[in-house]
Amino acid sequence: MRPLSNEASSEAPGPITAASERFDPFEAGYVQEPYATLADLRASEPVFFSPAVGSWVVTRFETVKAILRDTQRFSAMLVSDPLKPLCPHARAIIVDSGFDVPPLLVNNDPPSHTHYRAFFGAPLTRERIAALRPFVERTVDCYLDRLDSGPRPTDLVAGLTWDVPALVLFQLLGVPAEDVARVKEWASSRVVLTWGKPSDEEQVQLSTGAVEYYRYAHALVQHKVEQPGDDYISELIRLRAGDDAQASLHEIGAIAFNLLFAGHETTSSAAANLFKAVLPRRELWAAIVRGEQPIAAVVEEALRMDPPVQAWRRQAREDVVLDGVSIPAGARILMMFAAANHDQQQFPEPNAFVPGRRNALQQVAFGTGAHFCLGAPLARLELEVMLQRVAARFPALDLVSGQNFPYTPNTSFRALRSLMVSW
Repeated sequence: MRPLSNEASSEAPGPITAASERFDPFEAGYVQEPYATLADLRASEPVFFSPAVGSWVVTRFETVKAILRDTQRFSAMLVSDPLKPLCPHARAIIVDSGFDVPPLLVNNDPPSHTHYRAFFGAPLTRERIAALRPFVERTVDCYLDRLDSGPRPTDLVAGLTWDVPALVLFQLLGVPAEDVARVKEWASSRVVLTWGKPSDEEQVQLSTGAVEYYRYAHALVQHKVEQPGDDYISELIRLRAGDDAQASLHEIGAIAFNLLFAGHETTSSAAANLFKAVLPRRELWAAIVRGEQPIAAVVEEALRMDPPVQAWRRQAREDVVLDGVSIPAGARILMMFAAANHDQQQFPEPNAFVPGRRNALQQVAFGTGAHFCLGAPLARLELEVMLQRVAARFPALDLVSGQNFPYTPNTSFRALRSLMVSW
């Protein structure tokens, strides 16, 4: 997050069209169910300017993928900038705190991004990820024990999908498990501060939390310098071997700050979306319970059907033409992953849940190209374990009928706050 940089983003308006007037990612009906609206927009105006977010919205699969792969014409530097510029009071809180998170991975461009991705990705070996499976299984089983002994109906988000990804990430990073509640609260606040439209008063509160979050991450790195362990952050410190040209301690602190958000928030959302998609499909659920349906295929289709990251940003470095629409240099672009993953030109019958689709791995829930998510293998592992263990433990699990599905209003994350189930 670069809270002070948003004034550099283009605010130049584009033409107002029917799509411009219809698209509002903060409107209650859209937040609840965006896919029908996105399908209509993709068919009628696949690229349009949205005054609601000050960005050009892109909805076709091939166009989204082309932008993600083109780091020459499209910059990622604004990815973590607040959508709504900070008010003077919130800005002062950030300035006075010394808050400084340099662009490294998600909000960086080559050649700098190439160096940092290689360095920060090096410890995330296939072996390190696979070694986490027993911990994931034990953690899931522990939470399922609590669910089994608790009241019914119960909230599967509060009882499983909210905490487990954070605990797994903490195991990877070497963070005390008792800090889950604090870090999850900070992470949720960051969604609103960066990708939502908070009031000035909310910005002040959220900026204060961001500073606390930032200081926590840097204190964690300093602790690992003094007491290294067998964890990701300690391994980064060993790999840098005192060489700031590899990565400075400050940059490792910035990565910790970002991972303490990105490393679990999206997986929590993906897990909730997975169960929301699968449980109403009773024949599919029965096949999962019987062990007849490959789990990995279900996870991949759930990521396509209801991706935890609904949209992501880029900025045009030069004048470009997308699907016949001219977009000026400096313009902000909002790539709709949710629309791309439902593009019938790429995924026939996109609203049907079809595990094992021929091209399932083409879905863009984790992005593609130079910025493909480094944590994708761990996220897939966690989702597979959660689905497998829940199906084995609660074969009669089902959604409570008539419930509302509350989501956090924002441009980018499909964050379901509760999912009531019984068995």
